[in-house]
Parts: sequence; C-alpha cells; structure tokens
Amino acid sequence: MLYPAVQDKAIKKEDLFDFKSSSFNKEDLTFRDLIYEDNNSSRTKDIKALGDHIKKNFKRYVVVGIGGSDLGSRAIVGALKRKSNTEISFIGANTDPDQISDFFDEIKKDLDKTVFNIISKSGETVEIISVFLYIMDFIKQNLGPSYISKNIYITTSSPQSSLYRVGKKEGISIIEGESSVGDRFSVLSVIGMLTAEVMGLDSREFLEGAREIDNNCSSPNPFSNDALMFAELNFLSYKLYGKNIGVVMPYAEKLRSFAFWYRQLWAESLGKKIDINGNIVNTGITPIASLGSTDQHSQIQLYNEGPNDLIVTFIFGEIFDNNPQIKTEIKEFEYLNGKGFRELISIEREATALSLRENQRSNGTIILDNMPSKGLDPKTMGGLFYFFELACAYLGNMLEIDTFNQPGVEKGKEYMYTLLSKPGFEKEKQVLSAKLKNG
Repeated sequence: MLYPAVQDKAIKKEDLFDFKSSSFNKEDLTFRDLIYEDNNSSRTKDIKALGDHIKKNFKRYVVVGIGGSDLGSRAIVGALKRKSNTEISFIGANTDPDQISDFFDEIKKDLDKTVFNIISKSGETVEIISVFLYIMDFIKQNLGPSYISKNIYITTSSPQSSLYRVGKKEGISIIEGESSVGDRFSVLSVIGMLTAEVMGLDSREFLEGAREIDNNCSSPNPFSNDALMFAELNFLSYKLYGKNIGVVMPYAEKLRSFAFWYRQLWAESLGKKIDINGNIVNTGITPIASLGSTDQHSQIQLYNEGPNDLIVTFIFGEIFDNNPQIKTEIKEFEYLNGKGFRELISIEREATALSLRENQRSNGTIILDNMPSKGLDPKTMGGLFYFFELACAYLGNMLEIDTFNQPGVEKGKEYMYTLLSKPGFEKEKQVLSAKLKNG
C-alpha cells in the first residue's frame, strides 16, 4: 500500500497522520457497547437460554431477515462449523417467488420441527413482513393456528411497529433488539449471537475476540492501531488519488459471505450525499465482494489493467481444516506433485498480490494468525467483524459524514409503500402518480 512498494498513486509514510478528531469518541459507539456485555448479564443469559431451547426442540432454525438482519448470520454460518444438530436456513432477503416457493416446499415435511426468527429492526420492512405473513398462513394451513406462537419468534427494536403489535396479538414471543445499533452493525448483537448459539458455538467468544481488537486499537497513531491504519489507507487513497473502489477478497470459501457483509457495511455507511456540515458531497467508496482464488479468473484482469481507481484487501491465514495432497506421476504436471492445497491457495494469493504490485495497484493483506491449529474460531470472527466496524467508523469520521444513517435507502422504502397503497401514504401516491403519468 505504501511507497516505494508501489510508486504510481502511492501513499507515502509521511501522508499518514495521528487521528485526533474532536468529533470522534470510541466510547460513544453504540456497536461497541455490545462487546462489553458481562458474561453473566441478563442479555447474555437470555441469548444462551433461547439458543439452548431452539437446539433442544427444533431441527431447523430459519433466519428471516434482509440486509444486516441477514448478512451477519450468513457470515457466521459460512465461516464456522456447526456443532449442534439444528440446521440453519435463510429466507426473506429476496422476495423472488420461485425461491420462496421452493424453500417452503423443501421444509414442509419437517415444519413442526422448524422455528422462524422474523427479524426487522423497524418492524415495518415490507420484504420481511410479506414473508412473515406467508409463514403464518403456511403454518396455519399445514399444522394449525396453535403452532404460530410455538414456531415463530420476532426480533425487533420497535414496540410501536406493526410487526410488534401483530406478534403480540398472535401470542408470538418478542426478542428485543438493540434500538441504538443499526442493522449493519448488529452482527454482535442478539441477531448474530443467537445464530451462533443455535450452531452450538459460544457467543461470549465472539465478544472476547472483539474486545481484544478494541483494546489493541486505541492509539491515535495508525502504526499502533490496525483499524485506524486500514481506515487511513482507504481515506488517503480516496482523497489523494480518487480511488473510490474497495475490494475485499478473502482467500477462503468459508469467508465468501463475510465479504458480502463487508459490502453492505461499507456501502450504507460511507455512501452519502450530504456531509455533517450540510454540504452536498456525494462521497463514498464502492465496495466489491470478491473471492480468491475464484476471481483471479473473473476480475483480476480489470484490477490489473483497468483504471487505477481501487485498492484490494486480501484476507488470509491458517484458517483451513484440511490439506488434501496432490499426487501424480504425469510428467507434465510433476511440478504439482506433493503439493498441498493449503500451499497452492497461499501461492495463488501471493502471486495475485505481486501481479497487482507490478501493475502499480495498491493492495494489502489482513493475516488471521491467532487461531488454534486448525480452522477459524468464534474469537477470530468476532475480532474480524469488529475490526471492520471500527475501521468504518474511523473512515466515516474522516470523510465528515454521518456513518450511521441511510437516507438513500429511506426514499426507496417510501416509494415502495406508496406503490403498495400502504395507509398513510395517500398524498405521496397522488404526487408519484402524477410523476409517472408525466414520464
């Protein structure tokens, strides 16, 4: 990332700066509060108790969420081995009618042993409410109405919402979400941690890993604060050289979903029209979720020879559970004989990084090196989630934007409610109808 490793559009060591923003206090970050829950707190005990109940009584746990209510749990399920007998499934992130139909056809035979967690912070998310209504009717038709309260939970932060009120009326148990924490920062809240507990993992280990990162990322000097260094490299690349694309490319299939979690975090947090002073800035860094070694053969051509407008961040480490060996006596392939696939994927990442450097493309690697001897563990994943959350908060402050709002999403929701003729949007429908009529 630094000169002289790359010399074209390169950040120099003297460009880096101590971070002393008067408008940033790490202790004020609401997502940070999540990681300092006491192991004996009522919240921690409730999550573990509910996880135990679900593992004991159900064969399948279905996360019904979209955005941050979905992606964090997907990243946990993708990265870590399930240690319980309860399967984890996802629905609701897309209202594709074929996907909906196929999914419910699949689970119908074990519907009585399937529990759904309907997750919507606002309690008004159309996609989630639509699937919720379908689930209620599906259970009613196949099991009977008494199973609605047994096989459904609702997670929401809004007691005044329609979802909350309907849930209470139907006798459905409500899981209270953290109202001060935005969905895209909620993976270490009950949303992600309940999924972890259902998997048979210890949610406290995620928080322990996050606390370690927090303790190691307190210095205003980037050379003593990895999250700050990552934020500054992104910020300086963007401000000095217009590099407005950030690629995160883990070299492990199990981190594929993590890259998509990062994509939402970066896009919704950093893509803003207005800065904190009310100026129109249209700022942001476009995130790309990539995967090594797969995307060496689909994207690296562009990264190497296209516009020099991006930085690439690899994620790698001793994170694999297995190491199958290649054995061959074929002369043409002799150079591969005896190689393990761990060595192969490591060489592929190194070769990709070298090719990018050769073409003056900034890239760096986050090395996960504090795991046990085999594979990823909850502690490391908790640290990885928190590292990116904290770096995002630093970066938003440097860009002088509100990192935690999402006004660009709200307008789309307003139009959707209007087109669906939701009560209370009659005036907006008249205005929108006139706009559509006039092209």
